[in-house]
Amino acid sequence: MIICRIFSYLFHPLFMPFTGTMAFYMLSPQHIPYESRKNVILPILILTVLIPIVLYLLLKHLGWVQSHELRSAKERKIPLYAAITITYVIILHIAPPAFSPTLHYFFVGIMSTLFLCLLLVILNVKASIHMMGITGVAAFIFGFSLHFQVNTAPILAALVIISGVIAVSRLYLRAHTPREIATGALIGTIPQLVIFCFLL
Repeated sequence: MIICRIFSYLFHPLFMPFTGTMAFYMLSPQHIPYESRKNVILPILILTVLIPIVLYLLLKHLGWVQSHELRSAKERKIPLYAAITITYVIILHIAPPAFSPTLHYFFVGIMSTLFLCLLLVILNVKASIHMMGITGVAAFIFGFSLHFQVNTAPILAALVIISGVIAVSRLYLRAHTPREIATGALIGTIPQLVIFCFLL
């Protein structure tokens, strides 16, 4: 039980956009000046991690969410609207296509996943956001490796194992059904793969 909760915290979807950003800079074969990296990494850390944490604490204080799990569809709406807004700002101002098409379209993929997740919430259908996050990063790195001809096999293998552990953990904690796990994985994976196939 404790190990399952630790994995749920460590690989929380909140951290996945920043994780993908760091993976991009660590794996990129292109030389990117330190100042350029700093001007992207720090704002993305603030926008995708720190601001959502503050928003969550505010929503919990107001009684609009019960826990970080966001178990009900109703609890997910405001955080999803906020995430979509933040991602839109990143796409336009932090990682525009002229700066880095690869990073730009990573966030376009995230935006697509968020819209699909919001659509499910509106339809009162639940899916695992944990799986959306980890599989989205895995799909991004897979597409990245094909696009830049970079060997990321060890990283992908680790991400597949982590995805499996997260799926088992979410099932063990009874946070999701197998169907919700599978739906989340598909919603996280497909937008990233489609973008790499057709836009890059």
